[in-house]
Amino acid sequence: MLIASTAMSSIGAVTAGIGQAQQYRYQAQIADQNARLANEQARDSIENTNLEAQRRYRELAQMKGAQTAAMAANGVDLNFGSPVDIQKDTAMIGAEDVGQIYKGGNERTRGFDINAFNYRSEASANRAKAGGALMKGVFDELSTALGGASQVAGKKNPFGKKSAPPA
Repeated sequence: MLIASTAMSSIGAVTAGIGQAQQYRYQAQIADQNARLANEQARDSIENTNLEAQRRYRELAQMKGAQTAAMAANGVDLNFGSPVDIQKDTAMIGAEDVGQIYKGGNERTRGFDINAFNYRSEASANRAKAGGALMKGVFDELSTALGGASQVAGKKNPFGKKSAPPA
C-alpha cells in the first residue's frame, strides 16, 4: 500500500510540474502575440503620423496659394515687404505644426515599442518559469520516491528485528 501511495504521489508531482509548465508556455504564447500586436500598432502609428504630416503640408500649400492669389489679385507686389513676411510666417507656423505632428507620433510609437519589449520580456520569463516548473516536478517526484523508499526500507528489516530509533 505504501509503494502504491508513493508511486501515485510521484506521478502527481510530475503531472503537476507538466501542467504548470504548459500554463507558463501558454502565457508566453499570449505575450508573444501581444508583442506582435504592439509592433503592428507601432508601424501603424508611424504610417498615421506620416499621413497626418502630409495632410498638413497640403493644407499649408493651399493656404500659401490662397494668400498669394489674394495678394496678387489686389495688386500687391509679392517679392518684398509684408507679402514676403506673411509667406515666411505661414511657412514657419506650418513647419512648427508638422514638427508637433512628428513629435506626437514619435511619442505614440515609442509607447508601442516599449509595450512590445515588455511583452517579449514577459514571454521570455514565462518560458523560463516553464522550465523551472518541469524541474520542480521532477525534484518533487524524486523527493517523494526517495521518501517512500526510505519508509519501505524502514518497515522491512531483513533480520526480523525492529529498526533502532534514530539517534
